Amino acid sequence: MSSIRRFLVPIVALASMFPVDALPASAATQTTITFSVAGGGTNGTVGLDAVFGNTGGGGAYDRMVRWDANNQLWNYDQVLGSPTYGWRTTATGSMTVAGSADLMRLELYPHPTTTCSGTNENDACYWLTYDPWIGTRGGAHVQVAATQGANWLDVGTVRLPTLGVDGAFRMDGDVLSGSPVPDGRLSIDFFQVDCNWHETCVHPPVNERGNSYGTFGTSTNRANRWTGGVAWPGRYIIYVRDLARDIHLHGFVDVDASRIPTIDLDSPCFGLDTCVMDRGTVPPAAGGFHPTNPARILDTRKGWGITNGMLRFGDGSQSSTNPILRAADTANHDLRVLGVGGVPSTGVSAVLLNITAIEPATNGYITVGPRPAGLGDLFDDQHSYGEWPDASNLNVRTGRTVPNLVLARVGAGGRIRLYNYGYPLHMVADVAGWFDTGSSVTSPGGLGFFGVTPARILDTRNGIGGPAGASRFEADDDRTIFIRGVAGVPANAESVVVNITAVDPTGTGYVTAYPSGSSIPDASNLNLLRDQDRPNLAVVKIGQDGMIRLTTREAATHLLVDVQGYYAPTGAGSRRTITMNPVRIFDTRNGIGTSGGRMGPGETRRVQVAGPSGVGGIPAGATAVYVNITSVAASAWGWLAVWPTGGERPDVSNVNWPGGTDIPNMAIVPLGTDGTIQLYNDPAVTGSTSTDVLIDVMGYVI
Repeated sequence: MSSIRRFLVPIVALASMFPVDALPASAATQTTITFSVAGGGTNGTVGLDAVFGNTGGGGAYDRMVRWDANNQLWNYDQVLGSPTYGWRTTATGSMTVAGSADLMRLELYPHPTTTCSGTNENDACYWLTYDPWIGTRGGAHVQVAATQGANWLDVGTVRLPTLGVDGAFRMDGDVLSGSPVPDGRLSIDFFQVDCNWHETCVHPPVNERGNSYGTFGTSTNRANRWTGGVAWPGRYIIYVRDLARDIHLHGFVDVDASRIPTIDLDSPCFGLDTCVMDRGTVPPAAGGFHPTNPARILDTRKGWGITNGMLRFGDGSQSSTNPILRAADTANHDLRVLGVGGVPSTGVSAVLLNITAIEPATNGYITVGPRPAGLGDLFDDQHSYGEWPDASNLNVRTGRTVPNLVLARVGAGGRIRLYNYGYPLHMVADVAGWFDTGSSVTSPGGLGFFGVTPARILDTRNGIGGPAGASRFEADDDRTIFIRGVAGVPANAESVVVNITAVDPTGTGYVTAYPSGSSIPDASNLNLLRDQDRPNLAVVKIGQDGMIRLTTREAATHLLVDVQGYYAPTGAGSRRTITMNPVRIFDTRNGIGTSGGRMGPGETRRVQVAGPSGVGGIPAGATAVYVNITSVAASAWGWLAVWPTGGERPDVSNVNWPGGTDIPNMAIVPLGTDGTIQLYNDPAVTGSTSTDVLIDVMGYVI
């Protein structure tokens, strides 16, 4: 039985089922299945679903029998209108269907009580059906196929999961949602299955005939709780239907008494480990921000986050038929971001990460996106692969360690996916905070984004920033920077958005920004290269004293700090962030969102971001946008600035580059007139610097 990898469509609750004949009346052959039930003193009903050559049957019961407290199987009167309809008639040990079936599936429903005789309709509990919410025993299923050999129809004994026996437990979990969850909003079917030979899971029980069986059932939610009844530990395929929004999906989860999945209706796959969408899509959540102290969740050099070495080429999809190679490639590109680094395991829509490529061997780029919900066959381990966003988050050049901040929507199984267009390389990722799914009940305290007119608060070249800005940072220097009450940042701000730029570093090293009052984290925001001016956006939690700290390691450098905005409490869920799959809205190389080719020295262009004429589908009501801006093949040293249309160009930069390089940097920009922003290319010291520019949107504020 353990070799069978396909299961029938789940059958609706017994109360709505009637036995049917799935074969034409002219069928000349019969198929008889024999089995016994170890019911443990219960009464119950067995439904048989037969499949004929994979072309007939399936999805409805062909026959039904009942068993009594002594485990005896009984036929019963199934003629509607008969005086004895529903009464048991003759004892049996088998079930027969017309036709030559090649697959038989038994589904066993115990009655919710052990006190009825199961004799006839005069028993108070005779007509009761299996209710997973009550009782000490659960439903069970077993499936056999003709491929098992000559005796495949002799099933043997099937026993029910019994609370406290053989590890059986109550599979009762939570339901999360930003909208009301009345009783019956969810319909849930669950089937225990076995994992494939190369995977690790708790296997279903096996009887004396070598047939595996498992927990089975159908239920609905009761407010913010769901149940799988009494169940054995192991792997389950679970079908969840959100009837309020007509969203249907099914997926795999591994379950035991200490690990029961939370069904999160605002998350991809409803929080399941993996899924296939059957109908509808989960809409993106408008979430509040929750800052964290910087924490490293990925370091391929040490086996953190991704345990099997350097990030390889591609997105993890594999054309090889070897399942071990396929699983290894998936594991090399999918990074779990929930439940690590201060990020909760549920109720999360997106994370802010600083990702770093470590000394790549070739030029290339990295794109970060959610692990998609799947399409097609759930049992195909490639079901979640398809088209990848035409966007980039980090451009890398041979031998140069480079970072960039990324807003990453969380995907199926609480994971994001990394696409590497280049040679294998080591990667590091540090989490700076997370966004909730918009529920004030499950994730109170989410912060909203407020943009400010960009302002420089630190420049060690000319003393801006007071004593902290009086001189360059030396190696292992550590200084505080006032944030609250500066550059439009109010007293209730809890996190600040700053662009940090290193100017004239003396060697290789890194810069870390972190909350004042906390210890220096094992994380970085900006990596230093000798004589290379390089910016990176950082979102930094503000210390209780209203300050952040900057520390440099291994090299000296001048530092510039420009404030772009802050996160603070808001009312009525306003100024929340909606994360999306990365989408390119501006590309001077091919005319996306612009015309006129490369940006010339001193040129300003208006970029349409939101509204009907926007490229990326950002709504007209958006107030700010998360963008990744990339300078491509600049002719000489220079810099770009971006700001909302309608305001004056600020005296700050967003992207700095040496000539001939591809340099990205993230920005969070308030939207100006008609949902547009302005982009300026400085002529720089040569007076003739030109560059191609790409803009990719990762999310917006509404």
